[in-house]
Amino acid sequence: MADPYSILGLTGPVEQIVRLIASLIERHKAYKENKTLCTEMLAAYTTLQADITALKDMPIQGTSSHTGLLQREVADISSFIWKSLAELQKESDDPKARLGPFTSAVGDRKVLGKRKHPKGRLRTFACAMRDSEVLEKRKEEACHLHDRIIQASTGIDVRATRAAVESIRRGTGDVFRASIRAERNPASIYVKLDSQGSDGLPNTCESRLKAAVLRRDNNEQVGATAVGQGGVGKTCALRAIAHDDKIKAEFSGGVYFMSLGKDGNVGRLIDELCVIVETSGGIQTAAEMREQSEFERVLARVHAWFYSHVCLFIVDDVWVVNDIDANILQKLSVLTGTAGGSGERTSRLLYSTRDRELRQIGEQVSFEPRETEGKEAVDMLVHASIGEANREEVDDARCKEAVSEILEMCGGLPLALNVAGTSVRYMRERWEGEVSEAWGEYVSRMKRRNTIRGESPRDGYSSLDGTLHTSLDILECNVGSSGETVGDFSFRKMHRSLCVMKKQDRIPLSLVGDLWELDEDWTEWCAKQMERVGLVELQYEKGCGRLRVHDLTHDFAVEEAKKKEGVEKWCKNMTDVCRAGGGLLAMSEGRDGEGKSAREEYVFENIYRVLKQGGCIEELKRLFLSGRWVKTVIRRGGVWQYEEAVKGLSRDLKRKRGSGMVGMGRVDEDAVDTMVLMMRAARLSVPFCGESSAGIYFQLYGRVKHKARDSGCVRKILEEIKRYAPRPWVLPVSECVTRADGRLVEQIVLPCDSCRDIQVGIGSRGEVYGCQVGDSSRGEVTVFTQSAEKETKMVRLEGEFETESQSPGDVEARSVTSEVTGEKRSVTRAACASFYKRKGYVVVGYEDGTLRLWSTSERKVLRSFRGHRSRVVCVAMSGDGRRVVSGSWDNSVRVWDVETGSQVGDALVGHKGPVVVVAFSGDGRRVVSGSWDWSVRVWDVETGAQVGDALVGHTDTVYSVAMSGDGRRVVSGSYDKSVRVWDVETGAQVGDALVGHTDSVESVAMSGDGRRVVSGSEDKSVRVWDVETGAQVGDALVGHTDAVWSVAMSEDGRRTISGSQDKSVRVWDVETGAQVGDALVGHTGSVWSVAMSGDGRRVVSGSWDSDVRVWDVETGAQVGDALVGHTNSVKSVAMSGDGRRVVSGSRDNSVRVWDVETGAHVGDALVGHTDSVESVAMSGDGRRVVSGSEDKSVRVWDVESGITLHTGRVEDWQEITSRFLRTGDLRAASLAGRTSQIFSRDGGVVQRREDGSEAVLAQLDNPKDLQIDHDHGVVVAGVGHLVAIMKLVV
Repeated sequence: MADPYSILGLTGPVEQIVRLIASLIERHKAYKENKTLCTEMLAAYTTLQADITALKDMPIQGTSSHTGLLQREVADISSFIWKSLAELQKESDDPKARLGPFTSAVGDRKVLGKRKHPKGRLRTFACAMRDSEVLEKRKEEACHLHDRIIQASTGIDVRATRAAVESIRRGTGDVFRASIRAERNPASIYVKLDSQGSDGLPNTCESRLKAAVLRRDNNEQVGATAVGQGGVGKTCALRAIAHDDKIKAEFSGGVYFMSLGKDGNVGRLIDELCVIVETSGGIQTAAEMREQSEFERVLARVHAWFYSHVCLFIVDDVWVVNDIDANILQKLSVLTGTAGGSGERTSRLLYSTRDRELRQIGEQVSFEPRETEGKEAVDMLVHASIGEANREEVDDARCKEAVSEILEMCGGLPLALNVAGTSVRYMRERWEGEVSEAWGEYVSRMKRRNTIRGESPRDGYSSLDGTLHTSLDILECNVGSSGETVGDFSFRKMHRSLCVMKKQDRIPLSLVGDLWELDEDWTEWCAKQMERVGLVELQYEKGCGRLRVHDLTHDFAVEEAKKKEGVEKWCKNMTDVCRAGGGLLAMSEGRDGEGKSAREEYVFENIYRVLKQGGCIEELKRLFLSGRWVKTVIRRGGVWQYEEAVKGLSRDLKRKRGSGMVGMGRVDEDAVDTMVLMMRAARLSVPFCGESSAGIYFQLYGRVKHKARDSGCVRKILEEIKRYAPRPWVLPVSECVTRADGRLVEQIVLPCDSCRDIQVGIGSRGEVYGCQVGDSSRGEVTVFTQSAEKETKMVRLEGEFETESQSPGDVEARSVTSEVTGEKRSVTRAACASFYKRKGYVVVGYEDGTLRLWSTSERKVLRSFRGHRSRVVCVAMSGDGRRVVSGSWDNSVRVWDVETGSQVGDALVGHKGPVVVVAFSGDGRRVVSGSWDWSVRVWDVETGAQVGDALVGHTDTVYSVAMSGDGRRVVSGSYDKSVRVWDVETGAQVGDALVGHTDSVESVAMSGDGRRVVSGSEDKSVRVWDVETGAQVGDALVGHTDAVWSVAMSEDGRRTISGSQDKSVRVWDVETGAQVGDALVGHTGSVWSVAMSGDGRRVVSGSWDSDVRVWDVETGAQVGDALVGHTNSVKSVAMSGDGRRVVSGSRDNSVRVWDVETGAHVGDALVGHTDSVESVAMSGDGRRVVSGSEDKSVRVWDVESGITLHTGRVEDWQEITSRFLRTGDLRAASLAGRTSQIFSRDGGVVQRREDGSEAVLAQLDNPKDLQIDHDHGVVVAGVGHLVAIMKLVV
C-alpha cells in the first residue's frame, strides 16, 4: 500500500483502489465461490481510510493557506473510494452482475503503471469507465475531484511538507533506521535454511519456513507450529531466519524479533512492540507508546512508524494465556499492511506456537522431531559435537556404534541432539587419549545414569533427562585429566537452583551469583561452562548478563530440586538474596523517576512468587504492611499483581485459621485486615497518583488514617509514612480523600471535563464498561472498559458529520466556516451514546436526528440510521446487540436493526413530549420509554403496540427508566425526586414511591432478579432500594462531586456502578456494612467555599446544605456546632484575622456574620443584594465586610450597625476591598509578592523542584476553592461534602 503522506500524491489512494479492484477481478472465480472476498477488500480499504483520516488531522507545516482546502479534498477522496467499494459490497450476492464494467474500468494495469502524472492516472481511470452507464457518475466525480486536488496542491513546497509530515508521523527528532533485532543462535545450533531435495524443493522444516517467508503470494503471515511439542527447533529456526542474508536483503526495513512465552501477557507484548520501535530509531515515539495502556492504540502507532518500510516481524512462542486472546495473530497482522504494492515485496508476520487454542493464520509449517537416524539428526549431532571439518570421525568404526546409540536415544529431538553433541564436544576438548574414545565414554555415562530402558523409547523426550544428567556429570566428574568443580558448590547444585525461575525467564547474572555464592567472575565462568554443555543460554543486553533455560530444561531443574533440597528451600535462598543490600524495602528509596537496575526490576516482578513458594509468609506480611512498599508498587504500576498477591495471602491465612492449622490471634487478624485495607487504598489511589512519592504517600495516608485508633498495624504504617515521606509533603489532617474501607471499591477518571451524556454497565465477572459523550464542539465519544483484572482501556471516537436534512422537523445544527474558502457548513455533533461490550459496538445519537453505529476496534462508522425528525436524546442496545432503540425530541421512539440499519416497524408514538430515556427488556422483546410528559410507556417491539396504558404517577419529567430481565417490572426516576416501580401487566405501581433523594433522579437500574433497584441523582448520591419493602438498603453512597447521570447493577445486586458529571465512574459494594471507623461529621451537601484565619489555626466552610462550619487545623475537628441560618446554599465564606468571626454569602441573597465561639449571629442578616452573593471578604478585626453579588454590585458593610457604607461595581472588587478593609483580600494578601515553589494546579498541590521538574504532592478529587497558606503551611479545599485540611511538612 502506498504511503499517502505526500501532498502532491493525494491521488495515490485512487490508484490504490484501482489495484484493489484489479486484484478482485483477477480472482473472479474465487470471488464467485467465496463471498467473503468483498469483505476482505473492505478490510483493506479500512486501513487506507484510517491513513487518510490520519493525514487529514496532521498539522502540516508551511501550508497554512492550503490546509483547510486540502483537508476537504482528502475527505472527498475518502468518500470517492468508499462509494466504489460500497458498490462491490452490494454485488456480493451476484458477482457477475456488474463486475464487467469494473473490469473495463481497470483496463490494462501496465498502462496505469506507466501514467505517472496524477492527472493522467485519473483520466485513464475515467476514460476506462466511459462505456459503463453505471459508472458514468463515478467518472465525473473522479475528474472533478482531480481538478480540485491539483488546485489545492498548487504552490506547496513538497520537500518541506514531506519532511514536516515525516517528523509529525514518527515523533519529533526520530529518524527511522532499519535494524536487525534478534538474538543469534549459540554456535552449537545447527539450522540449514537452504536445504533442498533432488527435486530442487526445500526438504526440511527450516528451509520450508524460509521459503514461505520469501514467497510473494497472498499469505502475509507464516507460522512455525508444533502443537504440544517443545524442543523441536522452532525458536532456533526463527532466529536463523532473522539473520539470513537473503531475508535481510528482501526486508529492507529490518527484521524485528519479539518473544512472548507461556507466562506472557499483553503488557509484555506492548513492551516488545515499544522495543522494536526504539531499536529502529523511534526513541521518542516508543516513549510516547509506553504511556498508552490500550493495546490497539500501541499497535496503531507501531503500524504508523513502520508504514513505508518493508519489514519482517517475528513473534516467538505465542500462547493464549493471561489476557492474550485467541485472535492475537489477527490483531498483529496489521503490521503486514506496510509498504509494497501489487507484485511488490510486502511486510510479513512470522510466528511460532505450540498452543492448540490459538487461532492460527496464514501458511503453516509444521515442526516435529526429525527421523531418528536421518540426515537432519546426524547433521545436528555432528555440528554440535565435532563440526563439519571432522565429519569423517562419525563414520570411524571406533565411533560409529556410539554415534548410532546416541542418535537412537535422542529420538530425533533437536534439543536432546544439541545437549548430547555439545557434551561430546566438551569431553573431546579435554580428552587426553584418542579423542574418538570420547564418544563411547559419553554413551557409557548415559547408560550409567540408568535412564535408558532396555527398549529405547525412541521419542527423545524420555531420554532428555539422561542427556541433561550426563552433561552435569561431565562438568562435575573427572573427564580425561581433571574435573570441573567450584568449591563445595557443584554444577549440579547450581543447575537445581534455577528452579526459582519462571519459564521463558531471563535472570540477571548478579542475582545468580549471589544465589550460587560466587563473585562476578566465577559466576560468569560457571555459566559459560554450563552453556557449553547445552544446559543454559547466556545472553548479554545493555551490559547485563542474563541466564535463560529452555522450558524442558527448566522442568528438569524443578524435578531435581524436588528430589534434593526442595523448591521451597531454593526460594528461601532466593529471598535471602533479594533481601541483601538493605533489604527489599531498599528498592522503595531513591529519587522519583530514577531508573532501576535489571536486578531490581527482576526482584520486583518475582518477589511475591518467590516469597510464597519459599514459605516466607511472615516476610510477605511485613512487605504488605509497609507503606514504603505499597508506595513502590503504585510507582512501578504493579497494583494488580500486588492486589492478587494480597488476596491470595489473605485467603490462605483465613483458611488456616478456620481449619485450626494456625492460631490466629487479635494481632494476626489486625494484620490481615490492614493488608486488605492497604490494598484497597492502593487501588483507589491509582487514578490520582503520578510517580511522585509525596503524592502517593498523601493518598495512602488519607485513605487509612481513620483506622489508626483501632489498629496497631495502621498506626505503624502512618508513622512509617511520616518518617519516610520526602520533604515537602502534604499531611492530611481532616478527611481529604475517600476512605479505603467504605463502599467505594473502584474509581475510573474519564477524560472529558464536562459531558452531555454518560452510560455505564457491569458484567457478570465484575468487569466495568460504558461511554461518555463530551460537551465539546465536536461531541467526541469516549468508550471505557475495565477488566476483572482491573486493566482499564479507553477509546475515543471522533468524527465531524455534515447535518443531514430531515424534513419536516426542527433539527439543530451549528455552523462551521472553512478557514480557506470562507464557506459555511452545517455540522452536527453527538448527543447521546450506548455501548455494547460483547461486540465492541457503540451507537451514537446526533443532534440532526441521525444515529451512527461505531466499531471501537476499527474506530469507524459501520452504518447510519435515519428517521427521526429532531435531535436524538437517548439510545440503548438490546442484550444480544441485534437491535437499537432511540428516543427523540420529535416525541417518538424508534427501533432499528443493527445488521441492516433499517427501522423495525413504524415509529412508536404516544408520548406528548420529548422522549428522554429508553431501555430494553432482558430478552429484547419490550421497550420502555420515559418522557417530559411525566409518563412511562412500555412497547412490544414486534408489533409496535403499546403494552397497557401509560404508567402515570410522577409529577415531573421522567429522566430514567429500566426494566427487569423478564420485562414484567419497570423502574423509573423523575425530576420529582422519586423512584417508582411498576407492574407492566397491571399498570399498577408496586408499593409506595421510593423517596430519599433531595434532587431529581437522573438514572435508575434494576438487578437481574428485579428485587433491588439503584438510583443516581442530581444530589450527587447513589441509593439502593429493596423493591418488596420499599426500604433503602444501607446509607446513601456518597462521594461523587456532581450529578450522577448513569447507574447499573450486577446481576446479584451486590455491586453497583455509577457515572457522574464529575467525570468519574465509581464501583460500590452494596453489601458492605455500617461505616467503619469514626463516623463522618460535617456537611451533608457539596462544599462550595473555604477560607482560613489569619493565624492559620482555623478554617471556615460554606456548603450546598446552607450551613457554615468552622474547623480546627491541628486536629481537623469541627469547632462548635454548625452555623445555621441561611435558607439556601452558602456560596462564599471568609474569616477574621484572629479566627473569631466568620462572614458568609448565600444564594438566599443575604450576608451573615457569626461569632465562632458562641455560634450566634453578630447582628441581623445583612440584606440588600437582589441576587446570589458569590464572594465575601472581612477585615482583620472582623468589623467590616465586603460582598459581591450576581446582581453585579459590591457592598461594604459595617458589621456592628448593619448598614451599607458603600456600593460599587463588581469590576472594582479589588480596589474596594483594599480601600475599606485595609488588609484587602486576605487570600491575596497571604500570597502577595510570594514566588513559591509550591502552588495549586488542576486540583492538586504541586512542587517545582530546583532542576525545573515538578512533583504532585497531593491530588484531590475535583476540589472546590483550593487554597494554600504558605505563611502557616496549611492547605484547604472543599471536596464533595468534605472539608479537606492539610498541612505542608517541610
